[in-house]
Amino acid sequence: MYQTSMGRRIVLGLIASVALAGSLAVPAQAQEMKTIGWSVAYFDHPVYQLMMKGAEKVADEAGCKVIFADGKDDPSVQASHIDNFIAQGVDGIILTPTVSDPLIPAVKKVNDAGIPLVMADRRMQTHGQPIKWEALVSWDMVKSGTIGGEQTVKAIGGKGNIVVVEGTPGAGSTIDRGNAFYEVIEKYPDIKILAKIPANFNRAKGQEVTENILQRFKPGEIDAIYYMADEMTFGGLQAIKAAGRLGEFKIISVDGQKEAMDLLRAREIDYEAIFHPDDQAVAVRILCDIVNGRTPDLANQTYEGRKMDLVEFEGMPWVRPTVYAVDKSNAHLPENQGW
Repeated sequence: MYQTSMGRRIVLGLIASVALAGSLAVPAQAQEMKTIGWSVAYFDHPVYQLMMKGAEKVADEAGCKVIFADGKDDPSVQASHIDNFIAQGVDGIILTPTVSDPLIPAVKKVNDAGIPLVMADRRMQTHGQPIKWEALVSWDMVKSGTIGGEQTVKAIGGKGNIVVVEGTPGAGSTIDRGNAFYEVIEKYPDIKILAKIPANFNRAKGQEVTENILQRFKPGEIDAIYYMADEMTFGGLQAIKAAGRLGEFKIISVDGQKEAMDLLRAREIDYEAIFHPDDQAVAVRILCDIVNGRTPDLANQTYEGRKMDLVEFEGMPWVRPTVYAVDKSNAHLPENQGW
């Protein structure tokens, strides 16, 4: 479970049940501040731990308080968060959806309640439904998938057999990374995808899935494995090492955790797409501006000096942090040490 020091302007709510109101002890001074409720897909992942840590810092600077709620990788839990936030009368809501489509009704509830909403980390498609948000803050997962595809092609010289270890089925990040990755691979008829297997962005599941892959495919049958996230890669490497098959095929990963960058420099991972999860903490700054009657400068958002660009998704603003490729040629650079 994620733990953090509590600043006087931040409340970290661990919401595992429907009861939220009355469970938070907030100083009188803090009660005068605007309150933002953030339903996070799940707490037990380094991406979200770092994102929440950054959000604490941003909230303190922006003059809002934030309640974080653990979605436990379950859209029904997140839907209950939304109900609770609305009942509590929060001033704004941030949503990082574990799976997008089941949460469309929850987003509609937020809209109907007139509460400003910002999406963070994962994109949600409207599917033509009358839902909206003020902004999306999410690193470009499509680009990360494209980079992963290009790195895989480069790693195996444009031909060979690959296995893809995917994230949570139905999650926006899985869809975006996957579609972009497969679009690149489809351009190379000599590359064969042997299997696509979900491991839910989870280390233990990544190990289990990789063990099954290694049992299914014998030495010489796989040229590369593409993991859609570092956590699955770390579990996969445990299985690969235990089977004595490290170095037999290329490994391509996504996220840029410090552990992954160390493994890349040690030549245990071959290619990486890196981003900074705490960049997405600017979702708090944007929403804090909105709930305080200020107009956020969406075109000039930065975090720790890293500038983001502004595009559109579903006809609404998308503030997009940077994602880029790293391999052994640039892994030594200070900015590529991982997070």
